[in-house]
Amino acid sequence: MALMALMATLTERILLAIHSGPLDDDVLSSRLGVEHRQVVNQAARRLEAQGHLRRFIGPDGKVVSALPDTAARELPVSNPQNVAPGGLVNSRITEDEVKEAVRRYLTEQGFDVVVAWGRARGVDLDARHPDGRRYVIEAKAETGKNGAQQVSYFLGMLGELVQRMEYPHATYEIALPVNRQYRGLVERLPALAKQRLGLAVFWVRRHGDEGIVDVVSDACRRQAV
Repeated sequence: MALMALMATLTERILLAIHSGPLDDDVLSSRLGVEHRQVVNQAARRLEAQGHLRRFIGPDGKVVSALPDTAARELPVSNPQNVAPGGLVNSRITEDEVKEAVRRYLTEQGFDVVVAWGRARGVDLDARHPDGRRYVIEAKAETGKNGAQQVSYFLGMLGELVQRMEYPHATYEIALPVNRQYRGLVERLPALAKQRLGLAVFWVRRHGDEGIVDVVSDACRRQAV
């Protein structure tokens, strides 16, 4: 009975906490003073089953809890930083940083962009413009050094994009960090494959003292790769 009373109190506190915005289980545990994160996780999942909240992948790749009327796409997204110990920004660009750079770039051009953050399933970026244009985009990170893993990322991304080619009027694109290996892989794609796929590329690069990641080249505005 005591445990049930504790859970009831905890569920009320969770709902109160997420009124200010979506929160992941780690933050909830800290704010509510709950030592074991799993206790918060179980309470949040029970609330989700009852329809009192919804859970989804947030911008940082963690599952967050939010009130039912909070849509994932409405989350305020800051530029995800890849920070090393000591506060220094790593040079390696993560997949979410690539997504955020492209999302910001397209939003500035009037697109409505839905992003699958972290490990969320679905199209990485689905961008639609009021004039009817639609971009379906798959993004990949860099590994920090050239090698077989980055080649595997690239080939896997092409396979994922081909599987999503079900919208005849959409433009299909890939988004990649600028580095020598990725550029070489794109350039070595057979000309016929490029033509048949109508593939375009967003190239993304980190710059500035704050490590901001921006789109530096948008091939889709000119021609396919």
